[in-house]
Amino acid sequence: MFRRGWKSQVGPILVVVAAMLMASSCAVSRGVGSALGQRLSPEIRTAIDAAVAEVKPALVRIHVVDVRHYGGREIKYEASGSGVIISEEGHVITNHHVAGKAKHILCTLSNKEEIEAERIGTDALTDTCVLKLRNEDGRRFPFARFGDSSELKVGDRVLAMGSPLALSQSVTLGIVSNTELITSSRGGDFQLEGESVGSIVLWIGHDAAIFPGNSGGPLVNLAGEIVGINEIRIGLSGAIPSNLAREVADELIEHGKVRRSWVGLNLQPVLKGSKREGGVLVSGTMEGSPAEKAGFK
Repeated sequence: MFRRGWKSQVGPILVVVAAMLMASSCAVSRGVGSALGQRLSPEIRTAIDAAVAEVKPALVRIHVVDVRHYGGREIKYEASGSGVIISEEGHVITNHHVAGKAKHILCTLSNKEEIEAERIGTDALTDTCVLKLRNEDGRRFPFARFGDSSELKVGDRVLAMGSPLALSQSVTLGIVSNTELITSSRGGDFQLEGESVGSIVLWIGHDAAIFPGNSGGPLVNLAGEIVGINEIRIGLSGAIPSNLAREVADELIEHGKVRRSWVGLNLQPVLKGSKREGGVLVSGTMEGSPAEKAGFK
């Protein structure tokens, strides 16, 4: 997500924009190349053109107005991110950290048309949010289709699509670097207003360049299918696998929330002094949980 209106961000933003322009000029001077700087074959060039043409009409730039409270005062700020239309009715998938708590949402389509949107549901644990474009006249929107993220292999070419820095839509090319990317300390690094965000995601790691504002945009294979939803950049870029994103999106569209199984047990390792060779120690149960009702103590 990219926030606007903060003076402290002007310097870093200019540096990033300059880097993007330099990278763009270098790419033009060398000709279109792969992630390794090699010239693309005509077959790959054709596949990229077809994939971009398939998904680009469904790309959405998302502008939000949010409210935070600081020092007893209400502060409004603007931010922006990316998304992609996933149904002809106008459902848009993006990140929870982009629009999960927004007070006002405005979407810009690929044809520069601006449409207000409402939030259908959001899920912090997978950092996934679904919006619905306002559609009083019953129109049908162009939409992109999900692919099977489990079929991705290290080395596969992928395209990161979205609106970096609240600019117009862009496309960057890279390869899949890791199909189950994790960080060394899960749950503590990504917090939004005290809420753990994306803590159950095994990301698709890739080296297609993404910048602030690319959050929520699609990661696309050369068949023109969504195989991920871009979320983070930690050196490598990280995308939520499409199989997980699609499952969560379906739940949000149908129920407005994600229904998950839970036990309600607090567990800890068995004490060193114990003679047990396996198992865990139940340190407590949550009130009203299935575990408490089952008799765990």
